[in-house]
This record gives sequence, structure tokens and C-alpha cells, in this order.
Amino acid sequence: MTIDVHQAALAFGQELQDLLDAVLPKPWNVDEHDRQVQVLAGAQNRYSIRVAHRHGLIALVRNGEHVASLRVEYRCTHDTSKDYLAVQQSSFELRSAADRTPLARLDYLRNAHTVPAAHWNVYAERGAVSHLLGRTNQDHSGLVSKLHFTVGGSRMRPCLEDFIDFIAYEFRFDLRSGAKAALAEGRERWRRKQIRALVRDAPEEAVQALTALNYTVIDPAEGPRQPNTKSLRSP
Repeated sequence: MTIDVHQAALAFGQELQDLLDAVLPKPWNVDEHDRQVQVLAGAQNRYSIRVAHRHGLIALVRNGEHVASLRVEYRCTHDTSKDYLAVQQSSFELRSAADRTPLARLDYLRNAHTVPAAHWNVYAERGAVSHLLGRTNQDHSGLVSKLHFTVGGSRMRPCLEDFIDFIAYEFRFDLRSGAKAALAEGRERWRRKQIRALVRDAPEEAVQALTALNYTVIDPAEGPRQPNTKSLRSP
């Protein structure tokens, strides 16, 4: 099976559009087209998925007033087997509406080398942290926002639904009626996809779990597939 990357990217973009439309209300002065998700094709089957207007920023409102912004961007292509759409990079960012200052960002870099693949950056500077970094890691800038808080690697990282749920709960942004259900459905859809990816990384674990549930599992003719230890061990 070889995936049609273009159609898969369009379908993924539609999933994002449906989620935003179901969860986040718009300020009265925001045009419908400012929430339009855009799927842009690049070279070598690479696609960028983001909101088209207002610098990619999505208005977050409290009592109908625009108080903050959400930036969401994905970069996708096929995976190494060319059977599935894979996220190469994603970024979910909460910004102040007053000056567009970042407040928190959840990043994923599939081929990260010097930082954890999935990590938080928090823009909340504190002197005690800078002082400790100055004593223990003199190569560091000392900024809290430059710390990368690991969150489960490629397979177990939080999804966009988790990020929206977090900021909506903590900051009490307005949500549409039925938003909780839409977030739960999206989270379940994401986790089911990640379970399939984890099974491909560690098929022997899936075999053991299914066997314990009284399923019958037959080894492929070419023999058991080897685990993807690189993915399983990467932060």
C-alpha cells in the first residue's frame, strides 16, 4: 500500500478545520475566511497545514472579546514505508492578543537531534531558574523559555486537542456548545492512530497483549518484524 499523500494531507486539514469550527467561537468582527485551514503543497510530497490569515493566528475569546491567540501549524509527508501520512513537525502556541508575545508552545520535531522530539517551551522567566542554569549549564542562555520539557516522544506526545483543552481549562476561554465532546472525539481518534504507530514500532508487545486477550496471532511468512528501537528510545 502506497499512500496518496495529497489526499491524506487534505483529509488531515479537514480534520483540523472541523475541530476548530466545533470548539472555538469567533469574535464578532472576525471574517469566516480568517478561520480557513490551508493545505500547501511543497517539494517531495511535503505539505504545510495551517490557518490561512492573520499570520496563522486563531482568535481566542473570553465573554466574546479577543484576549489571546492560538497558532497551529503542521508539516507532513509520508512515513518511511510510504504507507501512512506522518507529521514531520508541529507547533501549537498560545500568544497574548495585546502584543503577540508567546506564552507557551508545544513543539514536535520528528528528526530532532539536540532537543527532545516533543517538548514544551514556557515563556515565564524566573530568576531562580536562571541562577541555577548559570551554575550548572554555562552554555545555556538562562531563559526558562529555552528549556525543552519532554512530553512522551514521537508516539506518546500530546495532541492539539490536549493543548486546546489545557488552555481552555486554565485560561477559561470561551468554547462552543459541544466542544468537550469534539475534543474527546479528536483525542480518541489521535490515540487510536498512535496505538497503530506504536504497534508498528513494537509488534511483539502487541502480539503478547492480543494473545493474553485470547486472540490468535500468526507470524508473517518472512518472520517476525523487528522492533523500531530508535523510536522507542528517543526522548
